[in-house]
Amino acid sequence: MNYQIGDIIQGCVTDVKPYAIFMKFDDQTSGLLHISELSDGFIKDIDRYAAKGDIIKVKIISIDEKNGFLRLSLKQIPKEEQFTTHKNYKRRKFENNEDDFLPLKNMLDKWIDNTLNENKEIK
Repeated sequence: MNYQIGDIIQGCVTDVKPYAIFMKFDDQTSGLLHISELSDGFIKDIDRYAAKGDIIKVKIISIDEKNGFLRLSLKQIPKEEQFTTHKNYKRRKFENNEDDFLPLKNMLDKWIDNTLNENKEIK
């Protein structure tokens, strides 16, 4: 099949690494969905987005001219067009989970107080 930059296509996840999801589209075409192209938000665990065997709809953002390897994006697809067979998709809908930042939020006031107190002691 002839793929073009900007095409939105479905593929099968072949592997998930901490930094990317690897996908296959046909016998000769594979690609990489880098963690930075999953969401604009912080990604704590890439396994929440895909597992081996899942089908995901992605957008082609570049094509390696030597071997046809595709560089892919999920975040560039409008939310209403996104599709995946991953079991957690409906619950997450690929949006930020505010709970991911709760430990930081809970500690912020304490850190500010500690810094202010340290600055008073220095003067």
